Amino acid sequence: MVSRYGVLMSALAAGAAGLLCAAGCTEPGQGINSPDSREVVTAVNELAARGSDDDVMQIELATINGDAQVAAEAVRALGAIRSVEAATALKRVAVEERRPEVREEVAYQLGLQGEEVPAPFLEQLILRDTSPRVRAAAASSLGRLRVWVDIPLLVDVAEKDADAMVQSRAVAAVESMIGIGVGYDSRASAPERRKALARLRGVALTAGAALAPQDGRREGAP
Repeated sequence: MVSRYGVLMSALAAGAAGLLCAAGCTEPGQGINSPDSREVVTAVNELAARGSDDDVMQIELATINGDAQVAAEAVRALGAIRSVEAATALKRVAVEERRPEVREEVAYQLGLQGEEVPAPFLEQLILRDTSPRVRAAAASSLGRLRVWVDIPLLVDVAEKDADAMVQSRAVAAVESMIGIGVGYDSRASAPERRKALARLRGVALTAGAALAPQDGRREGAP
């Protein structure tokens, strides 16, 4: 996979002509390299509105911005494009980005991509990312993608993840997929939580096993 810094150099080379644009130029995305955060945000949103794969490289460039809020806005712009090219860029950011708040936004946006993004990538995030915020977002995204074969994984995460927020999101993801609540409350006593998780395992695995053959969907790598 090409690194984000490789993308950066390609984007700078491809955009060299744009830097020579006259002051009155109104080409969308013109402010992508601006030191002004507001101009960068405006630029990525302009490019996202155009919705072209040709603009993905320029938007991804903004995910390297030193301002985490700007980088997260660039991630949202990539998510808005809804294409294999944009999804690949999102995955690249998830792998290389160090700021958890930016990776969290990536995990959220991946869950909005539908069949353009393979669930196995989100599975790796939920299992391996060091940030609870990212793992929680990945759990929610798996729930939105509704890939039934991921129900056992989500149940395992609900039972075993060390973070209460991740556990709660995994439970909520499963409940939303099967349409059944199990009465899990993260504020309840440990015995009550264990009882709710036991109910979740019993109901969810049965429902998942029944629904998975009907769905037959398992995303592969693009």
